Amino acid sequence: MHGSHRRWLLAAFAAVCLAVTFAACGSSDSDSGSSGSGGGSTAAAGSGGDGGAKKVDEKTIGWVDGTLAGSFQQRIYQAGKDAIEHVGWKVKTVDTKGDPAAAAAGVSSLVNSGVDGIIMSAVTPSTARAGLLQAKAKGIPVLMVGSAVDDSLDESLDLTYIGGDEVALTRPLGDLMVRRLRRGDTVGMLTTTALASAVQRTDALKAQLEEAGIRVAPPLETGFDFTAGVRNASSLLNQNPDLTAIVPIFDLWTAATVSAIKSAKKPVKVYSFYADAVNTPLMRKNPQIIDGLTDGTMISASYVAVDRLLDHFANGAEISAEGVEPYEYAEITTETLPPGNQNGPVSQGDAARPFYEKWATEYGVPAN
Repeated sequence: MHGSHRRWLLAAFAAVCLAVTFAACGSSDSDSGSSGSGGGSTAAAGSGGDGGAKKVDEKTIGWVDGTLAGSFQQRIYQAGKDAIEHVGWKVKTVDTKGDPAAAAAGVSSLVNSGVDGIIMSAVTPSTARAGLLQAKAKGIPVLMVGSAVDDSLDESLDLTYIGGDEVALTRPLGDLMVRRLRRGDTVGMLTTTALASAVQRTDALKAQLEEAGIRVAPPLETGFDFTAGVRNASSLLNQNPDLTAIVPIFDLWTAATVSAIKSAKKPVKVYSFYADAVNTPLMRKNPQIIDGLTDGTMISASYVAVDRLLDHFANGAEISAEGVEPYEYAEITTETLPPGNQNGPVSQGDAARPFYEKWATEYGVPAN
C-alpha cells in the first residue's frame, strides 16, 4: 500500500512538472515584507541579463481568504504567501473569518490601497461584488484558488478559478466507502448549502453511494463552528439508530463528529476530506473511527496563480485557467497518511520546487 501511495505521489509530481513546462501561453490587512529569494525591487519587465530572463517590478498582491482558521485554507495560503514572497513581492492579507461583509470591505480596501493583483480563496464572489467591480475597472487581475465557489459572476467580473474539482476530489472517498460499506447501510452527512463546494461534494457522494445501494439519510445543514458540528453529528446518531457512517463534508467538522461518536459510544465510522494538519493526527489517534479521507495535489494551485501573475506582468499575457493540468486525487487511509503533521499528501517544498526552478529560468529568481 505504501508503494502504491508513493507511485501516486510521483505521478502527481510529474503532472505538476508538466503543468509548469506548458504554463505561460475582524478582518485586517497585514503587510509582509519582501523576504523571498527574489530580493527587493527588480528591473522593469523586459529582457534581463541572465540568459534572456524577464524581470518584473516589485508588486503587491492582495490575498482574501474565507477563513484562515481552516487547516486546508492554511495549506493553500502558506504556499501562496511563500511563492509571492519568493519572487520578491509583498502580500496584503485579509482573513474574512467567514463574514461576507468582511469580504466586501476587504476587497475594496485592497483595491483602494493600490494592490497589483488579488488572489481569493474560499470567498464567494457575490459577497465582494462591489470591490471586484472596482478591481475590474482598474485592471487588477483576480484569481481564485482553494475550494470551489459559485462561478456565476466569473465571466462578468473577469475572475479566473484555478482551484480543484470538487466532484473529482469526492470520487476516491466514494470509491472507498462503496468498498468498505455494505448495501443497505445508512450514511449521514454534515453539510451546508452556503458554499458551492459543499453542495457539489454532497450531491456527488450521495449519488455515488445510492447507486451502490447505500442509504443516505437527509444531510443536515451545519454551521462552521465546532459546537454546531457536535450538535448535528449527535442528531444524526440519535435520529438514525442503524447509522453506519457519518461524512463531515468539510474538514472543520471531522473532530466534532469524532467527539460526538465517542460520547454516544457507537461503532460508527467517519469519512471526510483532507489529510491536513488537523485530520492526520486525529486519524492516527482514532483509526477505529476515522476510516478514510480524500485529498490531492491542489496545493499547486497557489503556485499556478503566482505563475500566471508573473506571466501577466512580465509578458502581458492574459490570465486564464487554460493549460492548467488537472490535479491528482486519491483516498487516504491509515496506511497512506502524510508524514508527521504535514498539511496534505504533498509537502509545500515538493510542490514549490518545479515552479521555483521555472521562475529561475524565466525571470531570474534564484530557485533556493
